[in-house]
Amino acid sequence: MIGSVMMCASVALFLLGMLGGIVMGIQHDFTLGPAHAHLNLIGGVMLFLFGLYYRLVPGAAAGRLPRIQGGLHIVGAVLFPLGIALSITQGPAYMPVPVVGSLVVTAAVALFGIIVIRTARAEARPLRHPHPTDRRHGPHPASHSQPFHGIVQHSDSSGAGRRQDLRTDSQTHGQGIKG
Repeated sequence: MIGSVMMCASVALFLLGMLGGIVMGIQHDFTLGPAHAHLNLIGGVMLFLFGLYYRLVPGAAAGRLPRIQGGLHIVGAVLFPLGIALSITQGPAYMPVPVVGSLVVTAAVALFGIIVIRTARAEARPLRHPHPTDRRHGPHPASHSQPFHGIVQHSDSSGAGRRQDLRTDSQTHGQGIKG
């Protein structure tokens, strides 16, 4: 879900940045070029790539951390270029706005790095399969130490065992169990 939210937000911010660029081009006034560039890069491109990662690696989107990361990045992607525009048009009194915005984006990128590393480590761990003799999971019918002859041993909750023949050939039909 967070991947889709991030991708939709990125399209909206990218469209806003592109329209701003068109207006600057029509007016031949590129004073807000830095705000335009940051909105397109941080709000459009980076946000879309993060959302795409979450869509392609669903395990990475699990939990609260990706939602926090996505929310922070969206807030920072708006605050940072807005602060740049305010600083350019209104003066240095607004300089704390892009600074805070850049710190929010940096925190979001750092969280994304943690999420990527965490996901990569989780995918690198081998799946744990119970050992054939692990009593908690019952005996494994295809034990590597013994060939499988079609008969398996089942245990109920009390530990009592019973044998079951899984063979379907003619040797077992009405003739008892051989082997």
